[in-house]
Amino acid sequence: MFFALALVLAVPPTPVAVLSGDNVMRSLRAARRTGPIVIDGTPDEPAWLAAEEGTGFRQKEPTEGAPATEPTRFRVLWDDEAIYVGVWCDDSRPPTVRMARRDTFVDGDMVNVDIDSELDRRTAYHFSVFAAGQQLDGLHYNDTSFTTDWDAVWESAVARTDRGWSVEMKIPLRVLRVPEGVKEMGFNVFRILHRRREEDQWKWTPRGLAGDVSQLGRLTGLEGVKPRRELEVKPYLAARATKAFPAPGPRRAPATLGFCPSVGLTNDALSALCAGLDVKLGLTSDLVLVGAVNPDFGQVEADQRVLNLSTFETFFPEKRPFFLEGLDLYQPPVRASFGGPYGGDAFRLFYSRRIGRPPGAPDLPSDATVLSQPSARPILEAAKLSGEVHGATVGLVDTVEPATRAQVLYKDGSLGAPKTDETVHSAIGRARIPLGERGFAGAMVTAYDPLFAPGARHAHSGGVDLTLFDEDRDWNFAGQLAGSVVTGGAPDVQRDGIVIGDGASGLAGEVKLSKEAGWLQGYLQADWMGPRFEVNELGYAKRANLARAVGMVQASALHQNALWQRANAALVCREVHDAGLALVLNRNCSLEGFVLLNSYWDFGGGGAVEPGAVDDRELGDGTPLELQPGWASWAFLDSDSRAPIVVSLFGLQIHRGPVSERYHELGATVVYKPAPRLQLQLDLSWNEGQGTWRRIRAAAADGDPANLLAPDVAATLPRTYLLARQSAAALSSVLRATYAFSPLLTLQVFAQVFGADVVYGAPTRATAAPGKSTVTLASLVPATAADVPPASDDRQASLDANVVLRWEWRLGSALFLVYSHSSANELTPMPGALSFARDYATLPASAGAAGTDTFLVKVDFFRAL
Repeated sequence: MFFALALVLAVPPTPVAVLSGDNVMRSLRAARRTGPIVIDGTPDEPAWLAAEEGTGFRQKEPTEGAPATEPTRFRVLWDDEAIYVGVWCDDSRPPTVRMARRDTFVDGDMVNVDIDSELDRRTAYHFSVFAAGQQLDGLHYNDTSFTTDWDAVWESAVARTDRGWSVEMKIPLRVLRVPEGVKEMGFNVFRILHRRREEDQWKWTPRGLAGDVSQLGRLTGLEGVKPRRELEVKPYLAARATKAFPAPGPRRAPATLGFCPSVGLTNDALSALCAGLDVKLGLTSDLVLVGAVNPDFGQVEADQRVLNLSTFETFFPEKRPFFLEGLDLYQPPVRASFGGPYGGDAFRLFYSRRIGRPPGAPDLPSDATVLSQPSARPILEAAKLSGEVHGATVGLVDTVEPATRAQVLYKDGSLGAPKTDETVHSAIGRARIPLGERGFAGAMVTAYDPLFAPGARHAHSGGVDLTLFDEDRDWNFAGQLAGSVVTGGAPDVQRDGIVIGDGASGLAGEVKLSKEAGWLQGYLQADWMGPRFEVNELGYAKRANLARAVGMVQASALHQNALWQRANAALVCREVHDAGLALVLNRNCSLEGFVLLNSYWDFGGGGAVEPGAVDDRELGDGTPLELQPGWASWAFLDSDSRAPIVVSLFGLQIHRGPVSERYHELGATVVYKPAPRLQLQLDLSWNEGQGTWRRIRAAAADGDPANLLAPDVAATLPRTYLLARQSAAALSSVLRATYAFSPLLTLQVFAQVFGADVVYGAPTRATAAPGKSTVTLASLVPATAADVPPASDDRQASLDANVVLRWEWRLGSALFLVYSHSSANELTPMPGALSFARDYATLPASAGAAGTDTFLVKVDFFRAL
């Protein structure tokens, strides 16, 4: 974005605040608890006076390095069971109090505590308490990465005082990895003063300084603290009832079908009782085993529906609690920060959404009707081992997914339950070894093995990785080398014509060198994946057969001045080929920028140019199809999050030519906070594409539509394809609402209404000689009647909703009441533009939609033994 770049270069920055000597190595002495403490939010017991008081907070935001505008004090105690933190937050005005469900960021005052219990300067546990009383916890890893996916059971309380408000925390030692003989830990306390967007830190770190965990202060006086190895158990009981409509008709039922004991099963209804167990056992002071038997995720929010017209699989984030915890260890060591069809991580050896994925379709006679089948495969057993062994961080995930069956209605009226998937055992192992203070090395292996299914496909992969950084952690290097092998199963032909069959194996590697501190930052990254590198049974890769190089340089104004809090501008260039470097798949350069104003509105955007390239996946057998040159531009705007109404806007446009192709996308998010207990969020998105050339029929010999060619041999023969220009549009509306009766009792609502329309223009014919020469757009000719073009138009509408009442009725134990609705209608093409109202009108069962209504009651019980 040229405006942002001009601002960064033209406006002189405010002089950089520097660390004073007492802040570089700041420490505070904790004390052993010698008297009673009640966790009521008021740290006024005499026992607190034994600990040193922490003061002298400084601002990270908005006035960097300045003293905090409101005083904050804290003390730390410990005993054989827990670490206790008491914080006094003085305030001349009432705090900003906003209530929400646990582990949800809200716009309110809060106190954060980070504890690096192993003092490895890479990993820290994060504990937050909002002024309204709700908790949020998370994990810092790899020094600068952070996730709220880690959860623990700990106590906290807040109280109002005559000087402001105060917080008490009791953090059990069992939730921390406490080494033997510990004397000190990394430690910091942060305070967020929301009305000023102020972040105050006890151990202050200037903007632009590399590292997060490595910059923590020190908590001393811990001699005598010993690790706690305890057993945590959380059994659950659940009752589920599902009603399908209309009956009979194809639909999806909950994942428990055919696994939990059914107490009622007809052709339109299912009721079941479920039970399961989560267990956490401390094997040693540094090694924890977490297990689950028949875990249930019925209370987890459904994935949003999207219109995916690309040849790449949609990536969905993990939402299930069991798999979220500890997932940071399995993240790719080389992360990509650029988007687009060839953006994102090159590959992941472990993608947890593969476990519990949607099942396959049953093999049925043409006159049979699928009444119901699971929306996701159930999980019989899941176990995770994580911790440290002789200085190495280790992790192991082991799961068993039982065979699944569908409910089928045959022509004679009988019901059947044919198998859709075999029983599968999956295992993932990960280890990471520190290399002094300057890096670490790691390794990962995965195994996907169907059980009781001779001849089924087995997939295994493994990799090693290396991460290095300098003393100040300004410069970082990350690299990974991986391999895969597939045995058994039927051959699988990829969209680029590569055959993955019995014995297929491949290699992949990637490296990234980055500078991550100071006003000038950037990186160079290169990835290569062999043609038969295959990890998608347990991992994720958009495609193999890829060579990619990316470079980025970014200039930043890190320190506030009269105009902004910060600003940056970046130049990014990318080159993408097939693995043999014979084809240019993508080539572009973009200039983009961002500005955060002193009003706390922010805006940014950018533009990119792309010379012509080819697509070797569209025709389905590796034959390249010409991609026209083009350009893209995008922009976004966010209003101040402190206001009762917050608005975010986004827009993107892409144009290609000379034969006009265009794509437009608009998005808007409106957050309304009418009361401290209630928050409403509406997300609207619209995207529309016109003129994109798409294949509507695969290769046929001699142009005969009855003689379609297998994709693994098509490119060796003369062949004809049918293509047409695609016009597509999608409109999505997502509503989220949260009402908090208390920090422990919340009601959440999620609803998405989605409509999409895909229409194709006049069909054209492309004729190709043997081999994989590029099919150009100029060579396309109108199709003839003898080509028998297929009817490819598509229209769809859907409604998905979840209502979840969550009550933490005892520390760590919760009751869930859940209602879920899902309905969809596959519509015949209708004239006119996409009409959201018209699509929505087709969603009742009376209009032809099929779907389910599900009610779930689940209660879990937590006990630390």
